[in-house]
Amino acid sequence: MSAFHPLDWIAIGGYLVFALAVGSYLSKRASKSTQDFYLAGRSLPWWMAGTSLVATSFASDTPLVVTGWVRTGGIASNWIWWGFAVGGAMSFAFLAGWWRKLEVTTDAELIEHRYSGRPARILRGFYGAYHSLITNTLVLAWVLLAMLKVVRVVLDIDDSSSDVLIVGGAVVLAITYSILAGLWGVVVTDFFQFFLALGGAILLGWKAADALGGLDSAREYFSAMEPAKTALFPSPGEGGWTSTAWWTQGFTAFLVLVGLQGWANKNADGGGQAVQRYSACKSEGHARGAALWFHIAHYCLRPWPWIFVALCSLILIPETDLPQILVNGEIVPDHEAAYPMMMARYLGPGLFGLMCASFLAAFMSTLDTHLNLASAYAVNDLYRRFIRPEAKPQHFVNVGRVAELFVGILGASFALFAGSISNLFTFTLALLGGLGPAYLLRWFWWRANAWTEFSALITSGCMTVLLKFVLPNSFWPAAPFNQWQEGIPWDHSGQYLLVVGVSILVMVAVTLLTPPVDSEHLSRFHAKVRPFGFWSKVSQLKHKPGTVRAAFQVWFGGLALLLGLLMGTGTWLLGQPDSWVWFAIAATGSLLLKRSW
Repeated sequence: MSAFHPLDWIAIGGYLVFALAVGSYLSKRASKSTQDFYLAGRSLPWWMAGTSLVATSFASDTPLVVTGWVRTGGIASNWIWWGFAVGGAMSFAFLAGWWRKLEVTTDAELIEHRYSGRPARILRGFYGAYHSLITNTLVLAWVLLAMLKVVRVVLDIDDSSSDVLIVGGAVVLAITYSILAGLWGVVVTDFFQFFLALGGAILLGWKAADALGGLDSAREYFSAMEPAKTALFPSPGEGGWTSTAWWTQGFTAFLVLVGLQGWANKNADGGGQAVQRYSACKSEGHARGAALWFHIAHYCLRPWPWIFVALCSLILIPETDLPQILVNGEIVPDHEAAYPMMMARYLGPGLFGLMCASFLAAFMSTLDTHLNLASAYAVNDLYRRFIRPEAKPQHFVNVGRVAELFVGILGASFALFAGSISNLFTFTLALLGGLGPAYLLRWFWWRANAWTEFSALITSGCMTVLLKFVLPNSFWPAAPFNQWQEGIPWDHSGQYLLVVGVSILVMVAVTLLTPPVDSEHLSRFHAKVRPFGFWSKVSQLKHKPGTVRAAFQVWFGGLALLLGLLMGTGTWLLGQPDSWVWFAIAATGSLLLKRSW
């Protein structure tokens, strides 16, 4: 295990000085109003907003959880987040522009634009409380847990005696910066953090390949692994599709993750942090450009250095060298810790510190975003909306800073009791899984109302708790989701299918049994945003010929570009011969995207 060298401390200290200097410099600008503190004055260009989103979505947890997936389930396990590209491509096709037109501060604020009356007020207030106290604090928890694992490895700490000190120090650092600079500081340091983190990941990949004798030698090692580890797609079993053997657990999970979770997830129409960046853009066009750049960088530039290092770690770090953790009452090897172990073993003085600085930058970027976003929900959708609507702008900024402090303490408390980043991630996906279809219906169907979302939210939460904590093992029948073994709980994809399926049935029934939103209110919403879909009963506005067709061409072209680049890069890196096919798909998608943009 490598010890810290003075050069390592210089690299880490240099980043901290830079971040705190930026925070101090921008503190005056961020304090002017909540629009500056939460939206950077709605002045961000597409490249800054998009890069900030990329940096925010990469925290210290991301390479760790990807490493855990690759080591235990193979490359194809990443479809649990790659599948989000299916629905994510809708953002740069049309959703990002619609959000910018609304000029909201949070996605919860949309509720009173789209719905009316007391149910809308209650739902907005509920989302404000839920997203400030639950969803964002859970993200803080798994990011803090990842940083805790990194610090334990790099400082060679074998027990939990220092956990409170490590987590507490990390939260104090992030809160100090976020309170000073608001979103202005977040996006500025995000731009620096993106290149630092990407460069560090590529550097570690190069060092890992060098430890195996170079890229060609690493490819030979990969080709000798069991096919399930290096396959980009799960394979069906033997026989035809009517045979139970054909429906393997991995292949069935892939179909659910891409075909359902890919569009019906908790971020179906953007998600809180994405909506915040789109709303902070200087125009609708810049919002769409930010969404496109984010998705290209998120799916096509970043994952393969992490995956490459994870594959190398299977050869260089045996399971017996991993630390042990308690998960669901069982002591198991912590495969997520293999990534920081690779850092400590194969990066020399200075480079190791630079990599640690990139982790610190990634950590602060994500923590600052979710602290700022949780505060925005608390102030914009609770305090200002229901308690003190007429206070001065500076008062709201001060309240927001206090809210960040409270949320940071709550997230740190969650982190100290969590064991697995992956388990936290999949739990939050299922918890809000049933809301995805409701989030899309609000844009495309006039008949959707506040009760649509209430029913989906309640059903999704109850189903998740029921499936994960209440039902006995004897409940679960044999299915592909448990490898056809009766009495074993279904995996995440199977439970997700149940959660979303029941939620859709309940919310459609509730929608049809409850009164529609006032037609004048709906007409004003449609006139401002101009969404397409089923709106003819409340609006006479017509889209220009070809508008809808062009939007869907951008969607499909963008999806071809994303998946083509993602798979093409992977097949080339692994030395597989069909990379040119994927790059051709990407080129075709880019042509369709350019023609229809």
